[in-house]
Amino acid sequence: MTRVILTLGVGGAGKTTTSAAIGVAEARKGNRVVVVTIDPARRLADALGLKALGNDPQRIPLDDAAGRLDALMLDRRATFDEMVTHAASSPDAARRLMANPYYDAVSQRLSGGQEMMATEKLYQLVRSGDWDVVVVDTPPSQHAVDFFRAPARLERILDQSLLGPLLRPGRGLIGMATKQVTSLIRRLAGAQVIDDLAEFFSLLGGVSDGLKAHSRKVHDLLSSDRTSYYLVTNAHAPREHDLFAFLARLGEQGISLSAILINRLRAAPAWAPAEEAGLREADDPILRGIGDLAANYRSMARHDQVLVQRLHQQLGDIPSYALPDLTESVADLDGLRQLSEFLPPLSGPHWELPD
Repeated sequence: MTRVILTLGVGGAGKTTTSAAIGVAEARKGNRVVVVTIDPARRLADALGLKALGNDPQRIPLDDAAGRLDALMLDRRATFDEMVTHAASSPDAARRLMANPYYDAVSQRLSGGQEMMATEKLYQLVRSGDWDVVVVDTPPSQHAVDFFRAPARLERILDQSLLGPLLRPGRGLIGMATKQVTSLIRRLAGAQVIDDLAEFFSLLGGVSDGLKAHSRKVHDLLSSDRTSYYLVTNAHAPREHDLFAFLARLGEQGISLSAILINRLRAAPAWAPAEEAGLREADDPILRGIGDLAANYRSMARHDQVLVQRLHQQLGDIPSYALPDLTESVADLDGLRQLSEFLPPLSGPHWELPD
């Protein structure tokens, strides 16, 4: 049975890189893994060493992996087309709907459409059975909440009680309007506009039941025990107010976090403070500079630890996992491999934070 891992978080926390590292870790365990991003900034492609990603899974070369790793970046229009094709009563009905001049506007500009299509793509990947694990790099903060609301929102949009008047254009779209308004529309935009609108809503009505049933399946998947949620935050600057407001919104959606991954935790220098002090008092300016740099890094590491402990105390029973700061090295697959070795077992025991 396919497992789903969703990474959540505010912007700038290293969520995309962490998602890619999770994909690498799962593939190295022998799983068939696909990583999905709905972030148009293309950071996932950069992290995986690719020039670009498309809407279809692309194989990532991992020579040391017992499993396999694929990745894709959501194409909103292409996914909308796939959804309509699957829900339509026939290929001809799907083609007619997609050829309608208003279809493009709806598929590209519908508010919340990016998040709706992300949940659709997730469901397509799970339904295919081609992967053991699907990792989804969700958009930052508020848009991530929209991601979880997307199935219910699509179902509301397709509610027959709301679409009803528009699905019967003879009595609805035209019949509900006064003759004066209809005449004005015809004069300004032409009769073809009304005909195209009437056809669009009629064709949309033909696929609405299938799309609504599909959205309910997606909602069930997101709510099932097959799906795990991991919050990625940044030890350097967790922006606690943003973080806790985000957690509150997740709670309103009934989402329970499996764990929190605290990213980019800086470690104190390996040598003893006494050695560091000796360097800072040396006659050689280079040695003094090294001592000052080490002292500054030790101070930043201590600051990280204070923030991490504060988060740990305020988050209560949610397991917390600290990941080291590998910012400079995580720029390619080798860096992702290195980061993946520090990831905890995603279903494993709670890791204590370092002292």
